[in-house]
Amino acid sequence: MRGALILGITLAAVAGAPAAAQDGRGEARADGLAGALAACRAIGGDTERLACFDKAAAALLTAKDDGQVVILDREGMRRAKRRVFGFQLPRLGLFGDGKDDEGKGEPEVKEIDSTITRVVSAGGGTYILGLADGSTWQTTEGRTNFVPRRDEAVKIEVGILGSYNLKVAGSNRSVKAKRVR
Repeated sequence: MRGALILGITLAAVAGAPAAAQDGRGEARADGLAGALAACRAIGGDTERLACFDKAAAALLTAKDDGQVVILDREGMRRAKRRVFGFQLPRLGLFGDGKDDEGKGEPEVKEIDSTITRVVSAGGGTYILGLADGSTWQTTEGRTNFVPRRDEAVKIEVGILGSYNLKVAGSNRSVKAKRVR
C-alpha cells in the first residue's frame, strides 16, 4: 500500500498539477508529503509521533482534495494502464517499473480483450473500430479477408517494434492496428 501511495503521489505531481510540475514544484510537493510521513515514523515519543502523523495526514488529504495528489491502489493502476494501452507514451515511471516479482510493481499490459461497438470503413480495406472500453483503433493494413462486425469480440496484442496486432475472436489471422483515440 505504501508503494501505491507514493506512486499515486508521483502520478499526481506529474499529471495532476501540470503547471507546478513544469517548474518542479509538484514533484517537490509530492516528495515533501511522502517525506513528512516517513519522518514521523522515526519519532520516539507516542504523543509526538501521533501529532506528526496527524499533521502529515492532514497535509496529504488537503493536497488530495485540492487535486494536487492522486492516490491509486493496485486496481486503479491496472485500470489506468489498460486505458492508455496502445498509446506511445514516454516512460515516466508513473505506473511502476513493470516488474512483478514479489508484488513489486505491476506488469505491463500486453493485450486487451474487448468488443467492437462501431465499425467504419476507412478505405483500402482498412477500418476504424470503436471498442466497448471507449478506445478507437484503426487497422493499418488492408485485407480483403478481414471484415469486422459490431458485437464481435476482439483481442489486441503488443506486436514487435511498437506495433499492435488485432484479432477478431474465432479467427486465427490478425491485422496490424494503431490506436487513434
